[in-house]
Amino acid sequence: MPSTSTRKPNRLAVNNQGFCSIFGIKAAIIIVGFILLVSVLSLFYLSTWTIITKHKYALLASAYLYAISTYLLLISTLITCIAIIALFITAWTEHIKGLKLTLLILILTFIFEITTGLLAFGYTVNLDERLSTNLLETIQHKYYYVKRKTRTFDQMQRRFRCCGSKSFKDWQLNSNFNLSMASAVPDSCCKSYEPQCAQKPYGKHPSNIFYEGCSLALYRFYRPHLITLGCVTVGVAFLQICTIILLVWLIKHIEKITAFNRPVIPQGKIRRLSNEITYYPIQSSQSVK
Repeated sequence: MPSTSTRKPNRLAVNNQGFCSIFGIKAAIIIVGFILLVSVLSLFYLSTWTIITKHKYALLASAYLYAISTYLLLISTLITCIAIIALFITAWTEHIKGLKLTLLILILTFIFEITTGLLAFGYTVNLDERLSTNLLETIQHKYYYVKRKTRTFDQMQRRFRCCGSKSFKDWQLNSNFNLSMASAVPDSCCKSYEPQCAQKPYGKHPSNIFYEGCSLALYRFYRPHLITLGCVTVGVAFLQICTIILLVWLIKHIEKITAFNRPVIPQGKIRRLSNEITYYPIQSSQSVK
């Protein structure tokens, strides 16, 4: 009877089925990458809105770390969006070098994003004390002397209906409001705002001046936003690490299949070919004759 040879199952073929197949991994990357792209675009919008609406008062309170981290987050989200689009193309075409470059970019932007998220949470610690100290420094040394900060401080007091850092009495630290003939506070502290209102008799009365300090108003203005920014950033970073894991899995899978399908010359044949010597017989002079 003819002997039937039993063939061992191909482990690579078994592991390349269903979700573990290249098509399954690419489908998972596209789904997670699309969710990540929407989340990153939301974070990009949030960062842009933060720079437009909130940086003016952050710089007034000397919150330079907050300003720099927001700009870094904006640049990081923009690069991440480009990397995700490149990921879709390279994953579909299985371009191994493009996938590795995209992986490197995603890892770098992930580090930036998680760092910014942690900074946003950390910045909420003792936020009220830092705002109060920085506003007092601005009142004492920069208001009236730096026109840009003077204009921004007046806009802040009118918008939040506040005066000084902790109270309107903080303006006594500024020499321009510590004279007996001058007004005790800037005009922006008046409830009924008009030019030089604080120099008029009714303007000097405490009933016409905002009592609440601006540090508390800024604290209520920034703290919920910082928490929201931190939560969104950490959520995006979590989706990004899932995309990175899937991308590493796809790269390893493609490399295994490429190595499996590459033709390999047996080692024994290589040795035989290297040891073969071709002899050419030399004809003698008698045979020539």
